[in-house]
Amino acid sequence: MDKEEEIKMRCSLCGGELKEKIISYEVHFKEELYSFEDVPALVCESCGDISFSSAVAQEMDRIIKEKGKPEKYQKVPVFSLRNLCPQQVT
Repeated sequence: MDKEEEIKMRCSLCGGELKEKIISYEVHFKEELYSFEDVPALVCESCGDISFSSAVAQEMDRIIKEKGKPEKYQKVPVFSLRNLCPQQVT
């Protein structure tokens, strides 16, 4: 089956077309931020919703739960809009 014959996958949220991409993905778990690179995902071209195969999702869960050794660490700045712009956040 060539590209023209492929069945287009559709987003369950908006009906947009899903594209296979390699992305970076961040997830919060127990007050920790985990960042994954080179993650195969389906990304909606319309709304940006992201979904993973069950194998990819299970592997990320396993890495988080087993506290695998990361390839690198990054410092992440954290801002509070409530403190910086109280008039904008109610």
